[in-house]
Amino acid sequence: MPDPAVPATPLPADVAALPERFCTTLARLTQPGQRLIAAFSGGLDSTVLLHLLARSAPALGLRLEAAHVNHRLQPQADAWARHCQQVGDALGVPVSVLVVDVDRRSGKGIEAAARAARHAALRGLGGDALVLAHHRGDQAETLLHRLTRGSGVHGAAAMREADPRGGPPSLLRPLLDESRACLHAWATAAQLRWIEDPSNADTHYSRNFFRHTLLAPLNQRFPGAEAALARAARHFDEAAGLLDELALRDLAAVAGPRGAARAALLNLSDARLKNLIRARLASHGYTPPDTPQLLEALRQLREANPPWRARFGDWALCADDGNVWFEQGEAPAPGQDAVWQGEPTLQWGDLCIHLRRGAEPGALALQPGALRFRRRQGGERLQPHPGRPARDIKTLAREAAVPPWWRAATPVLWQDGRAIGWGAIADHRVVTRNEGWHITIERPNAKF
Repeated sequence: MPDPAVPATPLPADVAALPERFCTTLARLTQPGQRLIAAFSGGLDSTVLLHLLARSAPALGLRLEAAHVNHRLQPQADAWARHCQQVGDALGVPVSVLVVDVDRRSGKGIEAAARAARHAALRGLGGDALVLAHHRGDQAETLLHRLTRGSGVHGAAAMREADPRGGPPSLLRPLLDESRACLHAWATAAQLRWIEDPSNADTHYSRNFFRHTLLAPLNQRFPGAEAALARAARHFDEAAGLLDELALRDLAAVAGPRGAARAALLNLSDARLKNLIRARLASHGYTPPDTPQLLEALRQLREANPPWRARFGDWALCADDGNVWFEQGEAPAPGQDAVWQGEPTLQWGDLCIHLRRGAEPGALALQPGALRFRRRQGGERLQPHPGRPARDIKTLAREAAVPPWWRAATPVLWQDGRAIGWGAIADHRVVTRNEGWHITIERPNAKF
C-alpha cells in the first residue's frame, strides 16, 4: 500500500499541509500515553482519519486501535469488515470488528437506530478517546438538520472537536475543520482505497438529503456556505457555554435545603428558568425537554400549589415544603420486607438506606438479624418525643416534609414485634446513650 506521507501526485498547498495540521490538532486534543480508538467504517473520511492517525499517534506517544461496526444492513457488510481489517494490518493498527443488531422497531428510523447501536458498541470498547472522522461538511449538515427541528442554542452548536459528555471515552473529531474536498484530494493523491457505501446516495435518509439536496446546491450558489455554517455552529457553541455559565450562577442563587428554593426560582424570568431547567436535566442525564414540556414545567412551578409531582418522560419535577427538585420519571416503589444483617447499606425499593455507627444523641439500638424493614400497612404509630403521646406515621410524615408519593415507598422499622421507626423518624424508646446506629435515606436523583 502506498505511503500516504508521500503522495503520488503534486498537491495544492492546503491539501499537502493536511498531515501537519492534523498532527498539531491531535497533539492539542490528547495527552501522551492515552489509548485512542478510531471509528473505522472503511469509507473515505475514516480511511483518511486512520492513515493520519497511524502516522501521527506514534510521534505523540499515543496508543492506537481501530474498530469497525458491522451493522449487517448491506449484502457487502462482511466484505467491508474484511477490507477494514486488511487496511489495519497494512498500517500496523489492530482493528476490532463489532457486529451489532439494529433495532428496526425502535420507532427512531433505521438511520438513528443504526447510529445508536454503533455508538453503544464503540463506547463499550473503553479507551481514553473515541476518534471520529466528522469533517466540516458533516458539521454544516448537522447544523441544518437541527435547525429544521427547531433546536435551541445548544442543539445548533452541533458537534464539538473534543466532547467529554457521555464519556468516558470522550469523543475527538480532529478533522472537524477540514473540508471533504480536501480529504478526497489527499486520499486520491496518496492512492488510498476506500469503501463506497451505496446507501450514502439514498436521499431517503435525512443526512443524505441534507448533503445532496440542500448543502450541495447551496455550496454551488454560495461557495463559502459550508465554512460559514460551520463557523455559525462554533458561535452557537460559545453562546451555549455562556448560557451554561449563567445556569451555574442561577443554581447557586436558588440553592435550598433540599433541592432548589421555590421562592428563589420564581424570582427568575421565564427565559432564565427554562435555561436552568435544561442545564440541570442535562447534568442528571435526563432526556432534553421539548418546548411543550418546558412550558408545562413553568406553569406548574408558578401556578400549582405544592405538594405536586409532574412527570415528563424519564424525569419528574417535584415541589413540596418550599423546595423543588428532579426525580426519575417512574413513581417510587416500595421494597419487599427485608431483615437487616448489619450491612452498612441496604437497597429497599427505590431507596438506598445507609446505617452508620455512632454514639451521638439519636443513635438507635438496632439488632442485626432482628431489625426488619417492612411496607406500611396503615395504623402504625410512633412516639418520637418523650412525654408526648404516640402519633400516626401519616401525621409525622407530613411534619417531616416527606412528599406524599414517597410515604408509601419508605419502610417501617420493626424490632421485637413493634414499630420503632419510619424513615429517619425514630421512637424515642430506642434512643440510647451507648454506641448505636444512625439511619439516613437517599432518594435516587432527588436533587435539583
